[in-house]
Amino acid sequence: MSYQTSANRRKTWDGINYERKDAHVAGSYAAGGFAEPKSFKEQLSSWHRTRMEISDSISDDLFDIRSYFAEQRAENRYLREHLTTEELIIGYIIRIGILISALVLSFSIAYLIHPYTAQDVYDTGQKSASTIYDTLYMPVDAYTEYKARKAAIEAARIALIVQRHSDEKAHALLEWHDSGFEAPDNSKLYEEAADDIISGVALPDIIHYVYNDYNRIIDTALGAMLYFSQGDSHWKEYKIAGADRMGGYGCGPVTIAMLANSFADSDTPITPIDVAEWAVDNKEYAVHGGSYHSLIPNALAHYGLKCTSVEERTPEKVHELLDSGHVLVALMGRGSLTNVGHFVIITERAYDGGVMIADPAKITNSERSWPTELIVKELKASYDAGGPLWAVSYD
Repeated sequence: MSYQTSANRRKTWDGINYERKDAHVAGSYAAGGFAEPKSFKEQLSSWHRTRMEISDSISDDLFDIRSYFAEQRAENRYLREHLTTEELIIGYIIRIGILISALVLSFSIAYLIHPYTAQDVYDTGQKSASTIYDTLYMPVDAYTEYKARKAAIEAARIALIVQRHSDEKAHALLEWHDSGFEAPDNSKLYEEAADDIISGVALPDIIHYVYNDYNRIIDTALGAMLYFSQGDSHWKEYKIAGADRMGGYGCGPVTIAMLANSFADSDTPITPIDVAEWAVDNKEYAVHGGSYHSLIPNALAHYGLKCTSVEERTPEKVHELLDSGHVLVALMGRGSLTNVGHFVIITERAYDGGVMIADPAKITNSERSWPTELIVKELKASYDAGGPLWAVSYD
């Protein structure tokens, strides 16, 4: 069922949900303000922890200094062992020459500023102090450079280990994809166990495979569905209408993409970017606002799926539709899933009597059961285009 609402469409949208931070600071009325004062015991514990951290830092620095001097001694010993007698004599001669030159230069400066005045003495003392300070600080500079070089070597070592581990996993995945034990045209997902062993998961034939960060198949009343997230690295930075990031404004296109890609009769995959472009071309998107509510019925009709408004918004009706082979798109208001407005898919009945959902903003919300009464209660109060609840099925 298609809804033509462009003439009387209200300026309502799904809002920004993806970058919302659910912040709660224990012991305070709000995050960042009105914190309760610490007790004396807590202050004492904090002071003790700070003292231990400073002590550990000093110990680490002393260990680094000893390591530095040990390396310098080893380097000097290596030079003495590998230099010839002639090279050692030349080195001593050069040092003596430098010392004589320094003495001559010092006497020459003293002669040039004679007779002495208070200003001469002050200037000479200032220059001498500066020279002494620079000379004494040379080992500190050398030690600082040593620590920076040591840190860079350690960082490079860790990066090499991580890269090797990633290469091994990628090679294992490539070998699995090339194994050819399944039909050539049947795309596959993979899953990784805790011990980094990669195993294959065959996709149902009805699903177009779109590579994404999650590679998650969700069971629904309509069948298996490939999960998409608006925060996926493959499209979260895509600018809808050249202005709004998919990661912040894209729950509408991502919701449609999950349904259309898995259940529409299409010869090619349908990604959130495809749906976002369709929404912009068909005036179903408000720049700096989000998707119009009419995106749900109109986009699903475009992709060949049947979408009807659910006027009886009760837990019993939701269960009845799920049991009869429908999934539901819900426009959620302020509550457990959003602070403004947000589209989710109610996918199937849960084992505990509640419902499962596919939340394009947060994968963890899609991995737990939700009380049906709560979902119905938190449907958005301001809606149009047949919302805030639509039933979706095959046309």
